[in-house]
Amino acid sequence: MDYKDKYIKYKTKYLELKNTDINNQIGGGKNKKPIMKKIKMVEYSYKNIYYLNNVDDDKLDGFSEFPIGSVTKLFTVLSLLILHKNKKINIYDNIGKYIDNDEIKNLKIIDIINHTSGLKNLWDGATFGSSKIKYNTATQIYNKWNNNKLIDTGMSGKYFYSNMGYIILGVLIEKISDATYSDFVKHNILIPLKMNNTGIEDCNITLYNHKQKKLSKYEKWERTFAIASGELKSCINDLIKFSKFTTLLNDDTLKIIKEFNIFLENNEVYYIQKGGEISGGSANISLAYNKKWQIEDIYISLATIKN
Repeated sequence: MDYKDKYIKYKTKYLELKNTDINNQIGGGKNKKPIMKKIKMVEYSYKNIYYLNNVDDDKLDGFSEFPIGSVTKLFTVLSLLILHKNKKINIYDNIGKYIDNDEIKNLKIIDIINHTSGLKNLWDGATFGSSKIKYNTATQIYNKWNNNKLIDTGMSGKYFYSNMGYIILGVLIEKISDATYSDFVKHNILIPLKMNNTGIEDCNITLYNHKQKKLSKYEKWERTFAIASGELKSCINDLIKFSKFTTLLNDDTLKIIKEFNIFLENNEVYYIQKGGEISGGSANISLAYNKKWQIEDIYISLATIKN
């Protein structure tokens, strides 16, 4: 099978495995009016980059920076794998070994990663949206929870998506590394992979909300509230570099990835997939590897509007 045949095979599988198509991600789909003509978007597939920009005069390219929302969770998982590789944590441990909190002490780190710990999506009274506070660390947010009940006992052991769980994982990273989440990611992932346009800073393009209005200061601060569950920005060129994250791990930690729900396997191909949305941004990334963890194909899309 030559490379072109491989590409057709893998690309077809991508389309089958993607949770939502690009129209649904940016406002189309059943019972929704598509807003394709009112957004800016970049898309990368099989060494081709496509640009759509009908909003303003920003010139899009592979370095255009978009909020990536929950795609940030891939960086959180990779950070934990790096700490596991360096024997700073054990992903199979209860989180209570590292964080002093009676309610969550018996939750396994790997279950929090896989959204099967029973943790709520967010703590009571908290919502994503415009934030009146600009946060700097995951620990700063965690310290606001006080005596909030964090676990939905009826969901323990079941899949229940939890942004709060990933904020707690950010707290774990900060506690073990004695660094902020963003600094740990910067020095252990971004610098080694030369991802110079990824981080927590403002994006280099103008961002818009679901009403096609420029983001307010408070809407931009939603990213700081998300921290390890959705704070990062990135660009096409950097996310292509991220596909080489395997170089930061060893054989043992690469095996652990197969236990995560971001991982899919089909015949000779491994897939890592994640989507995300946050104020100002919608993102999807799909990475395909052969059994030697060599990259076979990449699909990335980034857009400025979330539903």
